[in-house]
Amino acid sequence: MSEKLDTRESFKRRFLVWLVPTIVVFLQRIIGLTSRKVELGKEHFNSLYPLKKPFILCVWHTNVLYSPYLNKNRKLAVLISESKDGDFITGVVHRFGNGSIRGSSSKGGSKALKAMIVHLRKNLPAAFTPDGPRGPAWIVQPGVIAAAQVSQVPILPFHYECTKQWIAEKSWDKHRIPKPFTTFVISYGEPIMIPRDLDEAGFERERLKVEKAMLENKSRAEQKAEELRVKSSSRSNRSELNPETRS
Repeated sequence: MSEKLDTRESFKRRFLVWLVPTIVVFLQRIIGLTSRKVELGKEHFNSLYPLKKPFILCVWHTNVLYSPYLNKNRKLAVLISESKDGDFITGVVHRFGNGSIRGSSSKGGSKALKAMIVHLRKNLPAAFTPDGPRGPAWIVQPGVIAAAQVSQVPILPFHYECTKQWIAEKSWDKHRIPKPFTTFVISYGEPIMIPRDLDEAGFERERLKVEKAMLENKSRAEQKAEELRVKSSSRSNRSELNPETRS
């Protein structure tokens, strides 16, 4: 009886791991088709990816939902926790043409870090959520610094905000959920190289440097999204006040 229950639960789990990412990807594609993109700092991205130079895309956990969609088919190896939620994220990442390496600072970290360094040394890009999987939000953890230090590959800050979005206020990462007919404001920061030889104080200095750059990049995207919201609202108000402008 126990074996039958285990088999049933195993089948149910496998089905959910297939179904949930399939639904998520379908909805993301629909919202993507109704939306547009504005990119800031694209020259930083263009200095690496089109030239087939490896880099570490550094993404706050608040952006986990749509980052796979916005970075589809780039052969990124995404560091994903070995949690049950990580199984769903992995399914989404794979469906958008990227790969995954399972592990985190709390579980499987050392093995995952070694696998990530091997991937980077093949001149392929990778992606980290430096404050994941459990936070605290917007605090860079040491793993991404260590990976960049050993592999001698630059860290590329990445962030998106939307002109129309829900913010999950009760979640620890204040997750961004785009609404239909939104504008994605995608911002890239300057690539950051981590020196190979660092003592403990130097390592912490570099960690804080990356954290500061990530927060500045986040702020840049937020400011641009707000600017676009104000412009859109102003145009809408002028149209309502002057019906002759409608055509």
